[in-house]
Amino acid sequence: MTTSPPLKTWLPSWIFLTIVWGMSFYFIKISGSDLSPLQIAFGRVALGALTVLIILLIIKQKLPNTKKAWVRANIAGFLQHTAPFALIAYGETQITSVLAGIANAATPLWTALFSMAFIPKDRISRNEYLGVLTGFVGVLVLIGIWEGNGGENDLLGILAVVVATACYGGVVIYTRAKVTELGFSPSSFIGAQLSASAIQLLILCLIFTSVPTQISSSTWGAILFLGIFSTGLAFPLVYKIIRDVSSLAAATITYATPIVSTIAGVIFLSEGLHWYQPIGAALILVGVGLVQGIRLNWLWSRRGDLNP
Repeated sequence: MTTSPPLKTWLPSWIFLTIVWGMSFYFIKISGSDLSPLQIAFGRVALGALTVLIILLIIKQKLPNTKKAWVRANIAGFLQHTAPFALIAYGETQITSVLAGIANAATPLWTALFSMAFIPKDRISRNEYLGVLTGFVGVLVLIGIWEGNGGENDLLGILAVVVATACYGGVVIYTRAKVTELGFSPSSFIGAQLSASAIQLLILCLIFTSVPTQISSSTWGAILFLGIFSTGLAFPLVYKIIRDVSSLAAATITYATPIVSTIAGVIFLSEGLHWYQPIGAALILVGVGLVQGIRLNWLWSRRGDLNP
């Protein structure tokens, strides 16, 4: 029987990811004062790619060297970085960072939904079906669907964030089906993925945006944080948690990031909360918990099996 790894092997990384991903919604909002959504996404991805390339140099690993790997890196990069980063940045021009951060918690629900649709050999439990249903009811409550379009809850902005979470969910299934079989190390493929995404976003920026007239120091700081910490350092750490503990441990970050993003939005941006948003967030997280089979005693379980 295996034993549970000590907290010190994974908890610092878990806390780091919770903070940097939760704070990313605040920094996206800040950078939107000077940059377009595509420019925010490009700056973030380009710096993230540079960070991972430096990591690869330090650990003496190389980027993938096959055409198939780079084709799939472009597809995965579009789904995991190009589309969602631009969509979330656009969404935050229409809605609060608090709402964007909470809505992002729906990502595992899309993963479950795509798994049901495209991997029929996976056995889907009754709890998982219930979790998907509960989660999407939570999304509808979160956005206050009965209020229609207007004010803080601009439906186009919310839709952009929801589509971004669908991209995140889709790339999990794509990676499982098309990337894992290539046999490259996670850091190596992430480097290729981010590099491909940076090129995609550069082309889009050249076509659809103009050079910003000014970039404030706060915007530079926000982009540096998003690129280095929320992207370049974050993705290798996710794989470290998966390797050291389990994919379930990494998935539980979903529970904590909305708390951080909400605190940051309320304190630093003076954003408010509608009465129904915490209720919607709770329903989403309950749905995510049902989908992932997370037990309340998971964190202190001593039985060694961290998988549901």
